[in-house]
Amino acid sequence: MRTWGRFHTDFVDDLASWIGDRKVLEVFAGNGVLASELSKRGVDIVATSIHSYSYDGERKDFAFDVKECEATRAVHEYGQDRDILLMSWPTTIDEGAAGAALLWGQDRLIVFIGEVTDLKNGFYGGCATDLFFDMTEETASFDSYKTDGVDRAIVRRTLPNALALWKAEMEKRAAANASFWGLKPKT
Repeated sequence: MRTWGRFHTDFVDDLASWIGDRKVLEVFAGNGVLASELSKRGVDIVATSIHSYSYDGERKDFAFDVKECEATRAVHEYGQDRDILLMSWPTTIDEGAAGAALLWGQDRLIVFIGEVTDLKNGFYGGCATDLFFDMTEETASFDSYKTDGVDRAIVRRTLPNALALWKAEMEKRAAANASFWGLKPKT
C-alpha cells in the first residue's frame, strides 16, 4: 500500500501516546494508512481526503474509512468535536493546509508531517504552501519520526495574525491576477 509518510512503529506509538485520549481530525489522509495505525492503538480519529485528485489519495486500497472531504470543509464539518488537527503530506496545489489551519483556530494543536519550508536554510518544502508556514509556528517535534532530514513530524499552532496574513496574500494574488489580465484593481 502506497504512503508518503515514514510511519515506523516507534513513531506511531509515540504519536498515539502523545495524542492520548484526545480526538483527532486528519486531513490529507490519503488512503488512511496513518489513521489505521493510530486507530489500532486506540486513537479516536476521523480521516478525510480528496480522492478525486491524485495528489491526495488513492481510489483503491484504503486502510481506513477515509471520508471524501476537502480540508477546510472537513474542519467545518468535524472540527468542533476534535482536539487535534493532523495533516500528513498536505498538497501545495492550493491553500488547503493554510485554510484548514486558519479555520482550526489559534489555540488548537496541529500535527504536521511532511517536508517543512525552512527559508533560513534555503529549503522550499514540497508540502503545504509558504502561506501555511507563515501563518503557523512550530511548538514541538517528534524525534521518533526517522527521516532523511527533509521531512519532519512536528506540532504547530496558528499564529494570532494568521487572518491578516491570509488577507494580505489573497489581496496580493488578486492584484497580480488583475495586472495579468490588464484590469484595474478595485480601490
